Amino acid sequence: MPNLIIDADDFGLSRAINYGIIESYKTGITTSTLLMPNLETAEHAVHLAKDYPDLFIGQHTNFLLGKPCADPAEIPSLIDANGEFYRSKYYRANPDVKFQYDDVRTETIAQMERFKSLTGHYPEHIDCHSIGDEMVDQVFWDIAQEFGIHTTLKYSGDKKWPAQEGYLPISKILESGALPYIQDGVTVENFLNDDFGLLKMEPNEIAEMHFDVGFLDQFVLDNSSYTLMRCRELATICDVRVRKWLEKNSFELISFADLAK
Repeated sequence: MPNLIIDADDFGLSRAINYGIIESYKTGITTSTLLMPNLETAEHAVHLAKDYPDLFIGQHTNFLLGKPCADPAEIPSLIDANGEFYRSKYYRANPDVKFQYDDVRTETIAQMERFKSLTGHYPEHIDCHSIGDEMVDQVFWDIAQEFGIHTTLKYSGDKKWPAQEGYLPISKILESGALPYIQDGVTVENFLNDDFGLLKMEPNEIAEMHFDVGFLDQFVLDNSSYTLMRCRELATICDVRVRKWLEKNSFELISFADLAK
C-alpha cells in the first residue's frame, strides 16, 4: 500500500495553533507534527502533547519569527537590529540575500538543544520553516549525518541528494501552502478529486504531506499570512470523508518515526 505521512506544521507557533494541531491528531488523520522550539508557546505545545505519546514531534527549524536560541552575536546574518530574526518579507524583498552556513548551523543546533530541553531528547527529524535555500539544505544534510537523524531537504531544485542511510526514501513531498492550485487552504474535495495525485503512487511509495492546521488567535493574525486557511485545513484533516477515502484506496498512515529501517 502507498504510505502517507500527514504532518501538521508550526507546533508551538501559538496556543491556538497548538490546540488545533492536537485536535487534528485526536480526531483527524495527522500522524506527525513539527515544533518551532524558539517560540514562547513551544513549551505549551509540548505540555499538550504529553497526553498523546504516539504523536510524533520533530523540529520545524525557524529562522523567520521571534528570537533565536543561539546568542544573536553568533548568528549576525540572521538577526535584525532588535535581535530578532528577519521576517519572511525581508527575504522576499531581497532575493539576493543568501543564508550563511555557519550561522544556520549554529542556530539549528541551538534549536535542537532547546528541543531537547523541552522534550528530553533531540529531534529525530528536522526541516526548515517556510523559507530556505540550498545552503540550508546542506546544513541540514550535514547535521542529519552527524546526529543520525532524518531530514527533509526542500530548497535545492533539481539537485539530487544521496539517500539517507537507515531511512526509507520519500517519493513525494507536498506542502499545502506552496501548491499553486491551493488558494484558501486544502479542502475535502482536493482529496476526493485526487488533486494531489496520490492514486498514481506505487505500492510502498511514501508521500510526505504538510498542512497548516489550527485555530486562530491574535498572535497568528499579527504574525502569519496563513490565517483562515488554517481553520479550513483543520476541518479538512478532521473530516471523516477524507479518512474514508484514504481507507477505500488502501493508503496507510505512518509517521516520520516509521521511516527508520
